Amino acid sequence: MKNSLTFFFSLLFFAAVFFIACEHEIPHDYCATDPITLTVTKTDANSNQDNGSILATATGGSGFVYSLNGAPFADTGYFSGLHANMTYQVVAKNSWGCTDTALVDIGEIAPVDPCAGVTVTVNVTNTNATANQSNGTITAAASGASGFTYSLNNGAFQASGNFTGLAAGNYTVTAKSSDGCIGTGQTIIGSTNPCSGVTVAVTTTKVDPTTGQSNGSITASATGGSGFTFSLNNGAYQASGNFTGLAAGNYLVTAKNSNGCTGVKNVTLVAINPCAGVTVTVSTTKVDPTAGQSNGSITATATGGTGFTYSLNNGAFQASGTFNGLATGNYTVTAKNSNGCIGVKNVTLGTANPCAGVTITVSTTKTDPTLGLSNGSITATATGGTGFTYSLNGGAYQASGTFTGLAAGTYTVTAKSSQGCLGSKTVTLTSVNPCTGVNIAVSLTKTDPTMNQSNGTITATATGGTGFTYSLNNGPYQASGTFSGLAAATYTVTAKSSQGCLGSASITLTGTNPCTNTVITISNAIVNVTPCSTPVNNGKITVTASGSSGYTYNLNGGAYQASNIFSGLATGSFTVGVKDLNGCTKTSTATVGTAPRGPLFDQARSLILSRCGASNCHTNGGNKAGYNFDNDCNIVTAWSAIKASCVTSNSMPNSPQPQLTAAEKATLNNWINAGHGYGN
Repeated sequence: MKNSLTFFFSLLFFAAVFFIACEHEIPHDYCATDPITLTVTKTDANSNQDNGSILATATGGSGFVYSLNGAPFADTGYFSGLHANMTYQVVAKNSWGCTDTALVDIGEIAPVDPCAGVTVTVNVTNTNATANQSNGTITAAASGASGFTYSLNNGAFQASGNFTGLAAGNYTVTAKSSDGCIGTGQTIIGSTNPCSGVTVAVTTTKVDPTTGQSNGSITASATGGSGFTFSLNNGAYQASGNFTGLAAGNYLVTAKNSNGCTGVKNVTLVAINPCAGVTVTVSTTKVDPTAGQSNGSITATATGGTGFTYSLNNGAFQASGTFNGLATGNYTVTAKNSNGCIGVKNVTLGTANPCAGVTITVSTTKTDPTLGLSNGSITATATGGTGFTYSLNGGAYQASGTFTGLAAGTYTVTAKSSQGCLGSKTVTLTSVNPCTGVNIAVSLTKTDPTMNQSNGTITATATGGTGFTYSLNNGPYQASGTFSGLAAATYTVTAKSSQGCLGSASITLTGTNPCTNTVITISNAIVNVTPCSTPVNNGKITVTASGSSGYTYNLNGGAYQASNIFSGLATGSFTVGVKDLNGCTKTSTATVGTAPRGPLFDQARSLILSRCGASNCHTNGGNKAGYNFDNDCNIVTAWSAIKASCVTSNSMPNSPQPQLTAAEKATLNNWINAGHGYGN
């Protein structure tokens, strides 16, 4: 990299000398009798920084100006922001055009180690941790520098040298000064046993559980320390020494003081039978259910304890001894007192017949239905009991004796009293035809659908009755005689009057082609691909269609889209498709070509090839500085370098080629200012 830069600056130097020699024709004897003398002083740069500088001072004449590495001359001879390990060319020029040149090497200032000669000492003290606990401490103090922070075992640095909550073990404290100087110290935290010489004694009291239950308890207390917690059978520790809900068995109670010292006590709970010598007696009364019903009951009363609850057939226990809603059958009643002692009693419920000697009489009236309809009715009235409900043909019972919506047929009405006593009556309904002698006529009009669409309609008008509704192909009836959304097919419309009289007619819908008389015309506006542009594929086709409406567009058989513009295209031939709102389509072919060079670029290109390529500098063979101007896109890409070298600095073309004229620079500037692209 350094060699490349040296070569570049040398090139600039020789170009500048050539330029100055050609531009200023100063009398030789003047610069010889009063020569200009250049004196330079430098400041080297720090490593990896651009902080070097050069101060240039000239004598021999007046109106001094200074240039660094071929840059334009300026009034100041001070140059800053210079990188280390580089050679810089300084040129001084007076008002007569006399010059003097000096080469200056900017060196590198080696970095200074702030910790050279510094020794950091770390003094460490500690307190031991209690056995199995993390309560040790370390205090560190460093000397030999200032602004210390501290780290324990390579952890994060902190301002304080105090570290707490430490377990027994080996530790390293690292101290770091504000300059980054490091020192370390080691220490060992030991472990002390707080339970040495301590005896924890556990005292317990107990309550034995009832047989088969978990109602026992243990209460523990301890001596031999303070802050006791308690554990049962090595479970979790708790603040209280009370353990409840215990079954019979062996238990281990452990007490632990605040220092972790423990003591244990074994406790055995023995089951106690509260029912020993207790006899529970159950007495019952009953009410037998009515035949076929579940209206029986059992009431139980128990002795031989207190707080009785009752169960029927081993079901859930309840506070009441009464069980209702029972059918005929065998039952077992269980009574349980507050201590869990039980007694049982078996009870059999028989059947009671409330309808013995009862006769239920059913009388009816009827309305026959219209032919083909279900508008008949039956009304029943029963005697011989009270609280009657009624059933039709064995269906559900209802409070009313009236049944409506009936078709012609034979029906059986059953009446049931509140006691469940039954009576029945058979009734026959006969059809009445309201349409005898009635002629329903149906006339139809249509609108044929478009081919492959469902947009046809049929309109029906009926005569020969009133209150007409209409059905299409035996579908549901509707008030309107118009049916829409129909495809091509044969349809039958049925009209029904308010009396249920029917008439029908058929009609055929034929599909019509909407595209038969549609002519779609396509025109395409094409934008050719401009080379050397981003994106590379920048061609565009704009489609214009006429002759219909509701257009969508596709390219090369792809999906249709609302936009008529297809962009981002490469060169080539494309098929453009157009579809209108009726589905009618048309295609055309469009060819995207390559745009010619723009006139400004063409002028600039010719100038660059004739001047910069004449010495095989920026050609395929020369490829100077990575630029090959035999390739048009390389010229477009290098526009800024061309402006800097050929227009601004006059460093190109190289000698002996003459520098560009004002007109040639204007040619380049016109292209650059127009956008410096291939098509400009």
